Amino acid sequence: MKGVLTTFGKTIGDIGNKFVDRFRKELSQQNHIASGTLTNTMHFKIKRGKRDLDLIVQSKADYIREVNEGQKPFDWDVSEILDWMDDKDKNGNNKKFPSDPKERRKVAILIARKIAQEGTPTRNSKEYSNNTYRKGFINRVVGSNERHFFNDIHKAVEKDVDNILKRLPKQI
Repeated sequence: MKGVLTTFGKTIGDIGNKFVDRFRKELSQQNHIASGTLTNTMHFKIKRGKRDLDLIVQSKADYIREVNEGQKPFDWDVSEILDWMDDKDKNGNNKKFPSDPKERRKVAILIARKIAQEGTPTRNSKEYSNNTYRKGFINRVVGSNERHFFNDIHKAVEKDVDNILKRLPKQI
């Protein structure tokens, strides 16, 4: 019986799209969008095993874990902070950094010092967030949607099983 789990397959695809959309929204709420690489390259894929199925959300950004979990104190290169500031300024939703190059460099140095002391997110970075969170975007989205998505999967499987039973020959 080919095509028996059509509702399930569509539901898994819908859930993948919803996860990607909600991760993007949470990143925006936490004000983590600078260049847009993390959100713009986010997508999902389905990996099928013999007895299981994995829905995997990915991004081409190699810093997804650092954004989600934060980082211990480290020395961040000032030129990288200046690039990050440029990216943040291009994104129209952010407070702008000073335009004067000397002032910009001073701000970048202050940011570098704070990260070297506290790591990320810094204690005061919550003031730049739209929802007071600066890490845990994955956990927040999964935690608030997991139960609903399980219910969607349950309903889809139930519908597909009903369709399978309707297709079976009436003579058993």
